[in-house]
Amino acid sequence: MKFSIGETAKINNVSIQALRHYDKIGLLKPSYVNEESGYRYYTLDQFIYLDIIKYAKMFGIPLKEVRDTLSSGDMQEISIKIRAYRDMLEKQIETLSSVNKRFTKVTELIEYGLEAVQQQEPYQRCINKRRIIKLKDQGEVFNFELNSRKIEMDMLQSNLEFDFESGFFIDIPLFLNLGKESFISAYMRVTGGDELKHFIPENEYVLSHIPEGKYVCLTYNEHNKMERIKKMQDYLNRNNVRETTVILVTELYDNFDSQSHEIQVYLQP
Repeated sequence: MKFSIGETAKINNVSIQALRHYDKIGLLKPSYVNEESGYRYYTLDQFIYLDIIKYAKMFGIPLKEVRDTLSSGDMQEISIKIRAYRDMLEKQIETLSSVNKRFTKVTELIEYGLEAVQQQEPYQRCINKRRIIKLKDQGEVFNFELNSRKIEMDMLQSNLEFDFESGFFIDIPLFLNLGKESFISAYMRVTGGDELKHFIPENEYVLSHIPEGKYVCLTYNEHNKMERIKKMQDYLNRNNVRETTVILVTELYDNFDSQSHEIQVYLQP
């Protein structure tokens, strides 16, 4: 059974111009051409090749490569090539899925940061357990932030990925008693691999976690820092919070020019 070029285009949802182009470059030639009228005709068994061409185009496989594969006429070779295309597409899908998850995470963090900075008083929130790389040496706290990109590259080799959160551990007695923000360590939240490999200096960093539970939080920026720390102190005093195991300052995604921070005081599991 033969189909005209118009019928073939309509049935397979491709344009007549595309079929003519495929003929011109030797990708898919008509099964029959009427010598008098010049009309092109295609057969049903050619439709599977059109499917292969459409899907290959959709995922960026060069038409020349598709032509070379189909021109052999060897179904075994075509099957092998299609399987190779499928494997390549599965890797692309996996990569796109990972990128999509990370974009979603960044979007959520930006939205949270924009909302959090509107809060004028301390607020409580439950935070899941956070897996982190933590700095051991207090003297390297500021170098940790400066070298964060290099640390991220090192982490990738351990199948660890930066999870878009970084910040500092605060000296607890100084904060509770004097309202002083003194950094004693720095951290980056991570996801992925199970252990640190040798190329991440074990004498500098340790794989650790921040406990899950309820935290009292308050944001600040460079303009209202002392006022907000005082508010947090007053809140802790009013609620008889005399001790805790974790006080953090984490960076927010709210403003490129003047990034805000969130104080997080651990209350209970």
